[in-house]
Amino acid sequence: MTNAALPLTDAQLCAAPFHLDAGGLDWVRTRFAALDTDAKIAQLVLPMCRDLSDAGIEAVARFRTGGVHRFPSYSEAELRRSAMLLMQQSAIPPLLTADIEMSEKASIKAGTAFPNQMAVAATGDRQNAHHMGAIAAREAGYLGFGVSWTPVADLALNFRSNVVNTRAFSDNVDNTIGMVSAYLDGMHSNGLVACIKHFPGDGLDERDQHYVTTHNTMDMDEWRASFGRIYAEAIRKDVRLVMVGHVTLAAYGRNLGGAARSGAHLPASLNGDILHGLLRGDLNYNGVIVSDATGMAGFTSCGARKDIVPMCIENGCDILLFPRDIEEDIGFLWAGLESGALSQSRLDAAVLRILALKASMGLHLGHPVLPDEKQRASLLGSEQHRNWARDVAEGCVTLVRDTQNLLPILPARHRRILLAELRDRRSPSAALPDLEIPAMLEALGFIITRVVPGEVIAPDDHDIGLYLMAEEGLSGKEVLGPRWEQLHGPFPLTMQRMWQHLPTLYVSLGSPFLTFHVPDCPTFVNAYSAVMPVQQAVVDALTGKIAFKGRSPVDTNCGLPVFH
Repeated sequence: MTNAALPLTDAQLCAAPFHLDAGGLDWVRTRFAALDTDAKIAQLVLPMCRDLSDAGIEAVARFRTGGVHRFPSYSEAELRRSAMLLMQQSAIPPLLTADIEMSEKASIKAGTAFPNQMAVAATGDRQNAHHMGAIAAREAGYLGFGVSWTPVADLALNFRSNVVNTRAFSDNVDNTIGMVSAYLDGMHSNGLVACIKHFPGDGLDERDQHYVTTHNTMDMDEWRASFGRIYAEAIRKDVRLVMVGHVTLAAYGRNLGGAARSGAHLPASLNGDILHGLLRGDLNYNGVIVSDATGMAGFTSCGARKDIVPMCIENGCDILLFPRDIEEDIGFLWAGLESGALSQSRLDAAVLRILALKASMGLHLGHPVLPDEKQRASLLGSEQHRNWARDVAEGCVTLVRDTQNLLPILPARHRRILLAELRDRRSPSAALPDLEIPAMLEALGFIITRVVPGEVIAPDDHDIGLYLMAEEGLSGKEVLGPRWEQLHGPFPLTMQRMWQHLPTLYVSLGSPFLTFHVPDCPTFVNAYSAVMPVQQAVVDALTGKIAFKGRSPVDTNCGLPVFH
């Protein structure tokens, strides 16, 4: 490999965050020299694979893509087997990726049900973030993953943002830096590659990148004091992947003035000023840049796909995440190279960084694809992991207020509970189970009667009222609000509130911002996540078995004045 002919030097490839030794660098050199243009373009593409059968794996592997994304909700056997097949069928080892965000939806199905990032932050203990990263690394690694698209480094600054919400650690920069750093330490020390997201930072716009290009509206002084610090610290800690969002940062283009080359309307995933200038230049980031999913409307609304696919790479992304059609998008990259929309130097730089990432992971050394099954007990769903999940659950439950001194609730005083609960819950892609909290309370001697939507509340038949809502922040989730019609029935019964008739408490096992909708509910508890350890901790806290230890990592007043 001749450095003079290439866009990256040996020094760049051996520098942070790759830290290649002579053997790793030689592998990158040799592999790169052997790639033709087809193979180079394929390395840029990272599709998802939902079919883990032999035929499904072969259908993806034939494209020789740089990586393949699978889902942690699949079974242990399917994931381990498919990882082996993907490695066996690939001349260059692929990046095997997942989104191990934890939470009810994104914990590893075969492993540990672990609370989300905001629950971790509510404990106030950064060691819990370290444990979160460690569990994600161990359990994902056992199932054949090498990369997780985590942690989320966004700030929960807009309480109306459903796509950020509990996926973020907090709305506070210093708190987020501490938690992100601890998470990275936990993941890196357990052998998985982390990816910090979503550059240049989400959480101000209430809209979702899945449906529209969104905006980071900070001026650059604000940005450098917040997201800039978060990303700078992650880069200092050798994060090897940064995922860029379909999020604009217009202030950066304005500051460049006439030197700006990308329109301010373009999100970071398509914006060369933001990626080449701010991320690579100002923040001195040398690792791999991956786009967010390119099927999102925040990306597709920016132009014809034949134009924006090569633009994504030319303007700074090294990996095109989740092509809409693998063959079609590879064709668009080829056409871009032929037309000049994608330069040879950008193609080569992206491939070199991808190969350097793989070498930094040791994929060139021929180690076994999977940990030995003898290690299962310590790596997947271990007692230690369950204990760590319980620690977070018991440490996160937050008493926002109890102005009526209702708590703790006890069968001797509050036996008859009128329950309003949102059932038939769904994530954007699948059904979610009903909560176990009612059954847990019944096992303690409480009598649960459910509100019948469409019927008027009869307060004489009950001692207390209980609202249960479990809606975590999720990508593609349009509504996290209280859903009064589903709880109480059609208008005018949507105006019913149990606390106007009974001593009532409201528990949110998801968004901490439902206080916005019920400022007059006298007792309110935030629990952030509906995983089973948190459900048990909620029951234990409500009944006085454990103390409320959580401290809110966000402004539950949602910027509104507080009246006493």
